Amino acid sequence: METRVEQPLLKILVCDDDPADRKLVKVHLRQVTGSEVVVLEAGQKTEIQSALDKGRIDLILMDIQMPGKSGIEWLAEIVENQIAPVVMLTGAGNEDVAVRSLQSGAVGYLPKGSLSGDKLVKTINVSLERWRQMQQEKANHEDLERLVNIDSLTGLYNRRATMHRLDEEIKNAGRYSDSLSLSLLDIDYFKKVNDQYGHLVGDDVLEKIATLLRRSVRETDVVGRHGGEEFLIILSKTDLSSAEIVTERVRKLIEAAEMADSEGNVFNITVSQGLVSYEPGEDLESLVSRADDALYRAKENGRNRVEKIGTIAAV
Repeated sequence: METRVEQPLLKILVCDDDPADRKLVKVHLRQVTGSEVVVLEAGQKTEIQSALDKGRIDLILMDIQMPGKSGIEWLAEIVENQIAPVVMLTGAGNEDVAVRSLQSGAVGYLPKGSLSGDKLVKTINVSLERWRQMQQEKANHEDLERLVNIDSLTGLYNRRATMHRLDEEIKNAGRYSDSLSLSLLDIDYFKKVNDQYGHLVGDDVLEKIATLLRRSVRETDVVGRHGGEEFLIILSKTDLSSAEIVTERVRKLIEAAEMADSEGNVFNITVSQGLVSYEPGEDLESLVSRADDALYRAKENGRNRVEKIGTIAAV
């Protein structure tokens, strides 16, 4: 009995307001081999949007002249959202239009006046390969960014990336007169955790605290590992009194969390935090230094607490 080999599915969206042109493109698409081709048609703005909203599309053939929204405008939106590769179609071979399309993110360009099955198939194959390479390059770049900026144990920003984000937040706060608060958090007696339970359990504790911190702040806030058992919490557009509510919530949440050793025995940990708010004209070094001073006070005053420093003059 002959075994049937399943061909990969290729979903192509043809966007053209002329039904005759769409029909011609569909005829040429029959020459595509090696894939089972499903052709979706759209002639109006609402039809294109509906097709894009429904999910997977592998390739878009977009006429440059579309009613309600030009092909170039559609191209810009599709490229920005990384939906699918786009091959632009036009009624005449215009080099300026071709250059503009490619500069705007199209992976291919075809004049409909000289369209043939061979040209269309060749362009589709080249465009899909170009798109695959672009996506691979994007993934490689994201992997590299992650290696450079993310702490491998906790999944948080590492010290370098955290300080970079803090510097950006300080500049924004100064430029727009926004509030900004910073908490420097340290695990109390973390050395005892490592000594008593081992470094693997210590790593588990760091990972769990990182998870709790991520869950405790807004998406617009930044949490990073400052080094060892220290973490930074950057609270954008947040004044000192509001930040104190957040950091107290963090402290109580961590205190109540159950940690476990390698044998399943449960134990608890606490954290100390130094909390400060940005002062106009202050730089990164000053802000972090004041947070460190506040953290020192928290440790001196018994740990498992938040100590705040309100203004530079109070230091």
